[in-house]
Amino acid sequence: MDVGLSRATGTFSLSGTGMAIRDNSQRKTTRKRRFYKKKRFWFGLLLTGLLVAALGCVVFWEGTRKYREHAETYDLERINDLEIPSLILDRNEKEIGRIFVQNRSIIPYGKMPPRLINALIAGEDSRFWTHDGVDYIGIGRAAFFNKWTGRESQGASTVTQQLARNAYDLKNEALRKNQDKYERKLVEAYLARRIEKRYKKTEILEFYLNRIYLGSGFHGIRSASLGYFGKEPEDLSTEECASIVGLIKNPTGLSPLNSLAGNKKTRDHVLDRMQEEGFITTAELARYRAMPVTINPKPLQRGTSHLYERIADEIRDVLGDDALAAGGYRIHTTILAEAQNAAQDALIKSLNAAEARKDYANPKYADYRKSSGKAAEYLQGAVLMVDHRTGGVLAHVGGRDYAQVPFDFIEMGRRPLGTAYFPFIYAAGLSNGLTPATTVADEPMDNRSVMVGGREGILGEWGMEVASPTYEGQIPVRRALEQSKIAATVRFGQQTGLQRVIDGAAAMGLPAKGVEPLPRLCVGWDSFSMKEAVRAIATFGRGGSPGPASLHYVESVDSLKGETVYRRSAVTKESAPAIDAATAFQVHSMLAGSLLRGSSQGALNGLIERPFLGGGKGGSTADFQDTWFLGYNNRISCGVWTGFLQSNGRPIYEGAFSRDLSLPVWQAVMNAAAPSFGGDEIKPPATVVEVPVCRVSGQRATEFCYEMAEDPATKQVRSRSAATMEYFRRGTENMPFCTLHSGADGLPGSNHLAVNNVQSMDVIPIRPKAPSLLGDDPYHAEQPDTTPISGDGGFVRRRTNVLDSLDLKGTEEQLKMRRPEKLQINGD
Repeated sequence: MDVGLSRATGTFSLSGTGMAIRDNSQRKTTRKRRFYKKKRFWFGLLLTGLLVAALGCVVFWEGTRKYREHAETYDLERINDLEIPSLILDRNEKEIGRIFVQNRSIIPYGKMPPRLINALIAGEDSRFWTHDGVDYIGIGRAAFFNKWTGRESQGASTVTQQLARNAYDLKNEALRKNQDKYERKLVEAYLARRIEKRYKKTEILEFYLNRIYLGSGFHGIRSASLGYFGKEPEDLSTEECASIVGLIKNPTGLSPLNSLAGNKKTRDHVLDRMQEEGFITTAELARYRAMPVTINPKPLQRGTSHLYERIADEIRDVLGDDALAAGGYRIHTTILAEAQNAAQDALIKSLNAAEARKDYANPKYADYRKSSGKAAEYLQGAVLMVDHRTGGVLAHVGGRDYAQVPFDFIEMGRRPLGTAYFPFIYAAGLSNGLTPATTVADEPMDNRSVMVGGREGILGEWGMEVASPTYEGQIPVRRALEQSKIAATVRFGQQTGLQRVIDGAAAMGLPAKGVEPLPRLCVGWDSFSMKEAVRAIATFGRGGSPGPASLHYVESVDSLKGETVYRRSAVTKESAPAIDAATAFQVHSMLAGSLLRGSSQGALNGLIERPFLGGGKGGSTADFQDTWFLGYNNRISCGVWTGFLQSNGRPIYEGAFSRDLSLPVWQAVMNAAAPSFGGDEIKPPATVVEVPVCRVSGQRATEFCYEMAEDPATKQVRSRSAATMEYFRRGTENMPFCTLHSGADGLPGSNHLAVNNVQSMDVIPIRPKAPSLLGDDPYHAEQPDTTPISGDGGFVRRRTNVLDSLDLKGTEEQLKMRRPEKLQINGD
């Protein structure tokens, strides 16, 4: 600092100090000015920001008004409108299945274990208990990371937003309105906030977990819990809960049924989040992560079978698609649960047994994988049982596995009947003047006459269902049908007339379209459906009328409120007779004989109904690619088919007979139905008379009709009566007496007496070789009659002379004599 004296004024000055003081003052002033300038700047900036934010809010508020108003339009009372499955009940009110559009079963929040809720919170919405429906922190975090990574790697939808999206189908609605993702998100957020204000958090979780789709067709936590792990939600372990929660982001791709590795990865991620949120300890995390994903599927039974599809179709027809989708109905059907279950189980057992044979060389069910994309070529089967009085279906199994092959053989399949076609051939012949005692030649037949399986060689006798069939020469029609004699049946069909066979079968329910009048039709060459075959076989249990032309499954439908919204009319249109009652009964008696002593011998041993009063016929095709069994009593008809949906040129196995494949299934289903649908006797109509005939010659039996047969118990060959009672249409019963057994022989061609049976004879009668009368026979000497003494066709000797043993009836009958010619006398 400088100190000086001023001469002019005489004063001192402190020049240096003054300058410093002035400088400091100036600096302070400058700082204040700068501060106030910055303050004004930041204040202005803040004010501007607030104004911009306010303006932005106003703009956003106004810009989103339509989305907010849109969110206000949804009825929150309908947030839990879930599809309720329709219950399918059998004729006795037993639940046999459910029809779903979505496979779901609703449970309350109280049955959801805390570990499941914790897994959901950790994996999907960690701030669920505190936010108002929108997780703003989550939105900011997701926006930052998505911007940072350049892809949408994180989402911010809360559980409530997901509920809003699913409950009101916001995605599809946005597509219909051509809205983008962000517009839809705005509606979703506003709707979520409304939901949070209206419902408690626990209610929101209950709505969400009962609705969410969890892969493999499972909707809701209970459906998924049973479908993946075979247990109720409350029994799920922590790692199982994590497995299910992990499905939410990608239900199909992460389903443990589709990818165990993928599900374990997402499960472990949820477990990590549970540890981070403090729901499990580090030690528990390590233990749970070390566990494999172990599934035990026991899904709810749902409408995914051939039967349920038919029922659903019928519901659609009578109530419409909207009603079916709404659900909640109690559907009362004609199905008999016991028969349905028996049909399914017995069919699978039979097909598995066939595939287990050493000589089975076709694709097997166990080896097929649907994921291969190849057609399923393994052995198939079908069963249809019908109440043929009403047309109500008692059992319907359209195939082996609906999930793999939805094709319903009963509805859409057609296969050759093989020898199961025989009853309809014989019905045509009996309707046109032939009788069960008419004889046909059971002799080898050149295959060129039929052209089945080639032109060379002899027509096979596979219908007899024995490894080494025999030929018996001239045999009665009854034996030909009972023993399923192929060559004899072909000759009988030709004798009847092939067009008559076609027309007769068509009247009984087997359409004539596409069937040509060629001999091959007599070996069951032509294809028919299961419905047609079952309807046709019912003809013989219904006295000549085919089964109802249309079948039904649904009797009535009740709404959720218990109101009956549909009831089938009880009126059943009766089918017009296809054949006369006499013919129907004649064929029935032969089909009953087929079960007792014919090609299906032993079938009665497997039936619990004793006596069984119905009939049946098995059938195999020449190539052994198809087997059938068609049978009935007077109340129901049942058909079973096994074979391949598409011919592959190979047999099921060589010698694949219906008695081994189809018959056991038919027996099981008939046994299951017996307590409810046991049959009564099918009585002969008044147009039928019973006459004793010789089962060897087919002629009227006499006391001397005996044959040699082996006693099954003693293995000794003994003579037995060859007489049996046969049914004839009234007016066709007159026929000659047996010319093979005249009393001199025990059997045709034998040179010895049946001593035990003819020892009281005093002479050996001479066996006539030709009619003894020439010209007219006014005294009916060629057609004497005998009267049976016992009902089993046997006779008791009363006379010792052959001629005396024949009682001539009608001795008082007026004889018709020729009118004598006019006598002319010539005048010569």
